[in-house]
Amino acid sequence: MTSIDIRANLKPLQRAFIGLSAKQVPFATSLALNALAKGVVAQEKDEVSDTFDTPTPFTQNAFRIEVATKSRPIARVAAKDIQAEYLEPYVVGGNRSLGTKRGMLAPREITLNQYGNLAKGKLASLKGKPGVFIGKVTTRNGKVVNGVWQRPTSAARRVGNKGGKARTGLKLLIQFEDTTPVRKRFDFFGRATAYLKANAAREFDAALKRAFATTR
Repeated sequence: MTSIDIRANLKPLQRAFIGLSAKQVPFATSLALNALAKGVVAQEKDEVSDTFDTPTPFTQNAFRIEVATKSRPIARVAAKDIQAEYLEPYVVGGNRSLGTKRGMLAPREITLNQYGNLAKGKLASLKGKPGVFIGKVTTRNGKVVNGVWQRPTSAARRVGNKGGKARTGLKLLIQFEDTTPVRKRFDFFGRATAYLKANAAREFDAALKRAFATTR
């Protein structure tokens, strides 16, 4: 994973660190790094809202912190495994992630949830409904469309006084599409770097004061 260098203009603080006991220096360092990591997570949540339309709470809460300790003065901010899989192309470029799906699920004639997505488990629930099937259908213009289809009901097929059956056609509920390049960019590193440069000195200064206060 690419790291972010936060060595801002901290020379005055570095001199102050020298005056601390060896025991307090790691403590102050871990305090500052963890405070900065929390700030980066808050910034990335804002970046999610700025980048995506009506993002789900699952995506907004995608980021975790590996905290710094006195013995390991490194704090890491990263996306959780599942979210990282589909967010990565928005950070580095490339095609949208399919995950375990056979294709991108493109809703057609079906109700979406408040975030504009298919409800969780919707595809699985459709599989068990009468008249619904998954497969490829050749349309009247010769195009082959792969997806979730719904056959017309008997009532919908009956027309005319004699109750004859008409070819009313199938309803495409969800289309399976090939993955495509992402059209948006999630500026994970840019947002984090800007925050760190603006706040590193302040957080290290606050950590120094707290470390001094606890020195006996």
